[in-house]
Amino acid sequence: MKKKQPKIICFIVFLLFSSISAQVTDKRVSKKVLSESGQPNLIVFSNKSSYKSSDSEKVFEDQLSLNNNQSFQKIKIDSDKEGFIHEKFQLYNQGIKVEFVNYNLHSKKGKLISMNGDYYNLENVITKPTLSAKEAFNKAINHIGAKQYLWETPNDANTIGYKKPAGELVLLPVKGEQNKSKDKVRLAYKFDIYATNPLSRGDLYIDALTGEALFYNATIKHLSENNPEKPIHINPENHKEPFRYKMDYLSANAATRYSGTQTIQTALQEGFYILMDQTRGDGIQTYDCKGTATYPETNFTDADNNWTQAEYNNAQKDNGALDAHWGAEMTYDYFLKIHERNSFDNLGAKIKNYIHYSLIEGGYPTNENAFWNGSVMTYGDGKDAGGFDILTSLDIVAHEIGHAVCQNTAGLVYQYEPGAINEGFSDIWAACVEYYAAPSKLIWEIGNEVKPGGQNGIRSMSNPKLEEQPDTYGGTYWKDTEGHYPSSSNDYCGVHTNSGVLNHWFYILSVGKKGTNDIGDQYNVTGITIDKAAKIAYRLESIYLSPISTYADARTYAIQSAIDLYGDASPEVIATTNAFYAVGVGAMYGAAPPPQAPINLIPSGTTATTVSLSWTAPAFSETPIVRYNIYKGTIFIGSCTTTTYTVTGLDDNSNYSFHVVAKGNDGSTSAASNIVDVATKSEYCESEEIAGHSNDVIGKVEFGTINNVSTETVGYENFLHISSDVNAGKKYTITITPSDVSRLPAEFGYGYAVFIDYNQDGSLDGYEETVWTKEPTRDAVVTGQITIPSKVAKNGITRMRIVMEYAEVPGACRFFDGGQVEDYTLNIINPNLIYCDSAGNNIDESIGQVKFGTINNTLEKKGDANGYEDFTDLSTDVAIGSNYPISITPIWKDANISNEGYSVFIDYNHNGFFSDVGETVWTNAPSITTPVLGNITIPATAMLGPTRMRVSMRYKAIPGPCDYFYFGQVQDYSVNVTATLSTPNLNKTDEISDFELYPNPVDNELNISLPEKDPFIFKIINALGQQVATGNLSKGCSINVSQLSSGIYTLKLSNGKQRIAKKFIKK
Repeated sequence: MKKKQPKIICFIVFLLFSSISAQVTDKRVSKKVLSESGQPNLIVFSNKSSYKSSDSEKVFEDQLSLNNNQSFQKIKIDSDKEGFIHEKFQLYNQGIKVEFVNYNLHSKKGKLISMNGDYYNLENVITKPTLSAKEAFNKAINHIGAKQYLWETPNDANTIGYKKPAGELVLLPVKGEQNKSKDKVRLAYKFDIYATNPLSRGDLYIDALTGEALFYNATIKHLSENNPEKPIHINPENHKEPFRYKMDYLSANAATRYSGTQTIQTALQEGFYILMDQTRGDGIQTYDCKGTATYPETNFTDADNNWTQAEYNNAQKDNGALDAHWGAEMTYDYFLKIHERNSFDNLGAKIKNYIHYSLIEGGYPTNENAFWNGSVMTYGDGKDAGGFDILTSLDIVAHEIGHAVCQNTAGLVYQYEPGAINEGFSDIWAACVEYYAAPSKLIWEIGNEVKPGGQNGIRSMSNPKLEEQPDTYGGTYWKDTEGHYPSSSNDYCGVHTNSGVLNHWFYILSVGKKGTNDIGDQYNVTGITIDKAAKIAYRLESIYLSPISTYADARTYAIQSAIDLYGDASPEVIATTNAFYAVGVGAMYGAAPPPQAPINLIPSGTTATTVSLSWTAPAFSETPIVRYNIYKGTIFIGSCTTTTYTVTGLDDNSNYSFHVVAKGNDGSTSAASNIVDVATKSEYCESEEIAGHSNDVIGKVEFGTINNVSTETVGYENFLHISSDVNAGKKYTITITPSDVSRLPAEFGYGYAVFIDYNQDGSLDGYEETVWTKEPTRDAVVTGQITIPSKVAKNGITRMRIVMEYAEVPGACRFFDGGQVEDYTLNIINPNLIYCDSAGNNIDESIGQVKFGTINNTLEKKGDANGYEDFTDLSTDVAIGSNYPISITPIWKDANISNEGYSVFIDYNHNGFFSDVGETVWTNAPSITTPVLGNITIPATAMLGPTRMRVSMRYKAIPGPCDYFYFGQVQDYSVNVTATLSTPNLNKTDEISDFELYPNPVDNELNISLPEKDPFIFKIINALGQQVATGNLSKGCSINVSQLSSGIYTLKLSNGKQRIAKKFIKK
């Protein structure tokens, strides 16, 4: 049975690929780093640049080539003590915001220094919805399916400033293809949905045309996109002098649960002291939820402002409120004094803590959690026995406020890699605040004080593997998120797990480390102290990262942050670079140019649990390659020094993707090879007679060339080593002889069934795969007819199962009493192969001419083509062992010359696939060369006869055989593989001499008399020009034509040296 794959409604893709340093020709630019899509995500300007800070419109046009429908609008201005001004811009298309797409300009003393961010080159964008906002809202509610929503209790909603969402129309980037320059978006309504039972909050995006739920960006425990619509200018003074209330403030001693007695700030209200700090920003206040899932403004109170252990270390764990209050004060102080940040929004926002919140009432199984809900901090009481204590320790408080900081800076989406980086930053700030306010604590252990035992944390930054987190990108414990729909049940694709990589980077950068990581890279990093590491991390998060940044982006921007703070080539820059290298992200500092990427990655021999990968080493690499690392999705699975690797331990009937990188002798890493998708086969179901009746067995099976006699008395026999070729469209007789029917009761007999896995998916329950059955009979020999269906049977090796069962017509996958099961192998020969589709979606560029052998196909004019063209009526003969030049000439519409990559594939084994070893026969890396030239040698393993050749051209990438892409074209041709020729001459064809064909007309067997010993390929063509049969012939052979309908046919023969066609009549 097939495993059902979950529907993926998440459209934004986050994958780590090596950032690409572009060759710079613009003298105004000293460094340009490109994303995998080919767009610049970091540009550093040279001293020769004349760009000023006021030139935003010009610089976007020059460097990003905005089209007429696109514009960047300024949404935020900030400054720092290094003298930089940072301006954040939001991309709009035809006046509609493109979600998550920001670009930053960084200037100093009026001169533009650098720019970074994300950019999508959008064309043909739909901007008119077919659904109203109300209709989309109803679909959003149906998708969430909660029992209750926060807007239904207005008091609670008002407390945290939440309103029922009206719906914002945005353009949401969707999952696109790698290396594609023309990205796609979906018009969507965005709703901030806050459900209170079960508890959840997040931005849900509903397709404005179809009503489909596209993307969910969770807010609870994390962040949401919350950029203001109008620019906000933050005056530098705001950093230094927080707003003060005019009323007096009071200091008090508080006996906290986790940090001893600390000084806190309180306020006097109606004769009682409350946990209200009026000295920091717009204030810090700590409230009591009293075990509910609501947000009442109920205060903790004290009569004498001496918050003692005797009073608050009670069964309700009220002293945990003192930790939260003090922890929020310390976190505020840390960000203000160390990073000059005035509260989480840098505008002095009030910090609200809610203690004793019932997560159980909100639909959670326990109260063992704490979260930032997008507005306030919320803390659960933990579990009384054997679980977490109340979750208000200093590091947890700092962690949750850290999410608020992230929401107001990078706005990292809470899924996949951005979500993991989001979590990593909160852990970084947890460690930093502990180091600032309580350095004697175990600063590298997160949550250890609330965890039973108190030593090991929930997560360890110094040793992530201790808590089953990865310390290396793609290494042990890394969660592969590819193909998974993010949800709370899978931690939004491992955000609390994969955060271990950023955690460990920060730890190594702070204190240093020497070792070998999970992907085999040796490192030796000198720490720069936690103070300097924190400054780099804060600049990385607050200035450079965008909502959809990946680990590769984080490395690029962290290095730039270190350069900004400490200068190029400084020890801090070296350590930042090498700390990322230590966790498997990017190359070490000062590494030579990385090796060229491996090419032509091809899967073959796929089974239910294994697949073989092979690839081609780059023709030239300045840095010597010492090994190759293999990745399943984003998980590192092994390395090798050869260009082949067998992957084992896969799940049956599952989808995977693989890529390979080359590792240089200096530790550098190449870009990724092409990505290949693999679908493993199903494990065939088991079937067996289990009662052990020794007389109920199959004695003999005859089918095709199978003639197998068996005397074993077991319930199942594996005869997969016994096989027969069968031709699609042909009828075959099956004969089964049971060992002994004389012992059967008079009223019973044996039932029979034959199953053939025609579609080769590993199951025997597909369409037309029960190929023959017979009701129970006492016959000593049973026979039947099986016709191999042309439209269903897939070319190649597959399984046939024969079952005999006492008194029943058997099924393919049953255990039963009396009878036997036998499995055999069939090789289906089907000339009517169906190849995978591949095409370009835009023909601004296409293949203008292909020359190969006798093929010389020219496109008449530019743009006169489709994304796919079928030229299989054009054919050339090619001889085994011979070498043939190929020439491909691209043409571009409107003379817009572009970099094009090329591939040529030939189906040498005639199985309908181009993915077998050696069938990617030639590739050419992207270039503007025209024409591109190459050579193709026909291997000795190629099957004789006609087959298909695919020629593919793709913008900025080497295409795969089954790719769909935006720019480029695919063309299919035919080639006829012939026997080895000593002197190939493709322009000469000799007639076959002394050739006889009889009888003619013919009933069943058509005899062929050939004078040559060489094998011949035959084709039979009907009156409509359709090929109805093909195969190999040798001297003195015959062809069974009994299955052909009456009529006139043409028999074509070829052996590479000679060709001829003769007609015959089928009676």
